[in-house]
Amino acid sequence: MQICFIKDGTALTLPVTPAGYAWGVGRNLETINISQLGDVYRPGGRSRFSGEALECLLPAQDYPWMEPGAIANPQYYLDILTAWAAAGEPVRYIVSGTQINTQVYLESVEWRERDGTGDVYASIWMREYTDLEAREVAAADPMDSATGNASRPVEGSGSNQSYTIVRGDTLSTICRRYYGKYSATYYNALAKYNGIRNPHLIYPGTTITIPPESVLLGG
Repeated sequence: MQICFIKDGTALTLPVTPAGYAWGVGRNLETINISQLGDVYRPGGRSRFSGEALECLLPAQDYPWMEPGAIANPQYYLDILTAWAAAGEPVRYIVSGTQINTQVYLESVEWRERDGTGDVYASIWMREYTDLEAREVAAADPMDSATGNASRPVEGSGSNQSYTIVRGDTLSTICRRYYGKYSATYYNALAKYNGIRNPHLIYPGTTITIPPESVLLGG
């Protein structure tokens, strides 16, 4: 497992994989008071993650258990993380081997040295980013009960299609749009098909090819 932050084409992988991480999803509950019954609860809008800090080690010297390519200089990581936090702009947060690949705000970065080695122990506080221009659409039933019309299929077809990446896109969201799936199997396959070395690092303005699902998965 690796934990990585990406912003404006810069990918920052933590030099030592943290012992653990926290994440969560859910919905806010709306309380309705009904006479003779009392409070009842109905699901409201989707809640956004704002949980405990990510605790990480930023080494000042080389250790055999550091990630490949890691830099033994805590200030290198602190400079980037604090600049991103101060900018107040969303940063992509990725935990490899999981479904966590989303945008967050770095609310604060706190650090301390405690053992005289020069190693720094940092706490990264995050809040999940909300795109106010986006519209969250619930999955419809195969047959709309009010109109009797079939729900709209995903955008895939039986031939290759082209798509130009825009800001905020990820390969997983593109796969969900065209194939109805967003698992690592799909976005890794789409990256490989388009010669993208890092499936978590794509650039606005790049045009990629969307093959049929059977071609993408080698069926």
